[in-house]
Amino acid sequence: MTSEQNEKDLFGMALSFCLQIFPGIGNHTIDRQNRYKHLLDMLYYNQLPDSSGSPNDNDRNFIRNAKELQEAGIKFKKRKGSWRLFDVDFPENDTIEIPCLKIDDRTESLFRNLVAYEQCYGCIPQYVTDYTILMDCLINTQEDVQILRHSGIIENGLGDDGMVCSLFNNLCKNVILSDPLDFCYHKVFDGVTTHCNRRRNVRKKIRRRKCNVWMATLKRDYFNSPWALLSFLAAVALLLFTLVQTVFTVMSYFQKD
Repeated sequence: MTSEQNEKDLFGMALSFCLQIFPGIGNHTIDRQNRYKHLLDMLYYNQLPDSSGSPNDNDRNFIRNAKELQEAGIKFKKRKGSWRLFDVDFPENDTIEIPCLKIDDRTESLFRNLVAYEQCYGCIPQYVTDYTILMDCLINTQEDVQILRHSGIIENGLGDDGMVCSLFNNLCKNVILSDPLDFCYHKVFDGVTTHCNRRRNVRKKIRRRKCNVWMATLKRDYFNSPWALLSFLAAVALLLFTLVQTVFTVMSYFQKD
């Protein structure tokens, strides 16, 4: 290919070829100032997303799977206008936006090579490793894959959603996770955690409000006068006496046997 007349050099042609196996990379150009060590090095550095700030604390809060997040009111959407696979965002509209990932027979090998590259060279931050952690969190079952597939985030060329689930669940085995301060998706994880906590607090307030309504109804209907209170206590006492009598009857029956 290089012997033929071509405006692109080896890395330029390699980048065009990688478009077939790594979606979104075709809109980027080769950085002529960067001296790539090899093709994998070129592929890696041309997929790096924009750097983000450090998290507020040292804790990494792993998010729940796609089904549970969907039940918590979080939506999933294919991110448009982004040519980098790792550009994941969680804006204020409670929607996780993820670029489309086309999965076929070459996907697992590609990700394993990129993860191994980061692990061996000690790259900071570890973009690919962090991406696999993100997808591993979102995908626990075939139903999670189905949710992401229907959202346009995953294009399954393997045919079986179970194979996609197994792929991401196995990619992070025996892998050293990045430091929480260097984790690429801390903003996404923090935003999702805040959303889930806020929704959980709303549910607690609703339950507390219902309890208050029940107590108010009880006071209005049964405790609005001394005679109503005495009637309620008499009914409770009668119920307790009946329960005790039943227990003693059952115990005496077993003692005779």
